[in-house]
Amino acid sequence: MYKSKWATLAVATVISFLFVGCTPNYPNCNEDSHCQEGEYCVNNLCQQCRDNGDCPEGQECVDGACREIPGYCQQSSDCSMGQVCRDNRCSPCLRTDECTGDQVCIDGQCRDSECDNDEDCPAGLICENHLCKPDNTSQADVPSECQLESVYFDFDSSELGGSTRGVVERNYECLNQRGGRVTLEGHCDPRGTTEYNMALGERRARVVKKMLKTLGYDASKAKIVSKGEEEARGSGESSYAQDRRVEFK
Repeated sequence: MYKSKWATLAVATVISFLFVGCTPNYPNCNEDSHCQEGEYCVNNLCQQCRDNGDCPEGQECVDGACREIPGYCQQSSDCSMGQVCRDNRCSPCLRTDECTGDQVCIDGQCRDSECDNDEDCPAGLICENHLCKPDNTSQADVPSECQLESVYFDFDSSELGGSTRGVVERNYECLNQRGGRVTLEGHCDPRGTTEYNMALGERRARVVKKMLKTLGYDASKAKIVSKGEEEARGSGESSYAQDRRVEFK
């Protein structure tokens, strides 16, 4: 009887030890209960979040941790440098109707209009795109040369949206008017590795060249150059948006 009692106790001790020994050492885990409060067991590792839904507004889940979304905004007043809030990201304006009050969209920034017509400008200046600029028409017998615009991209993107396609179309018409060759220079903001940004700058330039070719431009006249982050000047999301572009030169 005593032997049976001691045998039963020994078995119970071994089972108890096995159960205790199966609990992983933190931060390793098999289920959420093995983690600290507010953490989740993801791939057998305790993490702050599984996906973006576990993070507060304005943050996203990156490598298991909630981090601030670069350039996150809820309204345009959250942005600086004349940018607008689009899809919760501060971005250059594309149309005047994105600006507030009496401001107009000029070169990707919402700004106060300097003029509505030539009469609003000082002598020798004309009203062009709501800015007073020198009147050079009297100095030449030919119309002023058209201006090529930079094409801006969203963060970590090389895709052309509806509005940015309109910029490429206008540049296509301008290139036909000017004739000659063009260099498509891809730029990135300073985030990411140098190698990644060089590749991203090239992808941005290539997608613009591809659309020009689709429109009918002779692709052999378009040279692609990637500057990556080499000429980036931004120090925050609002100014980073000006770095993400393809320049026509």
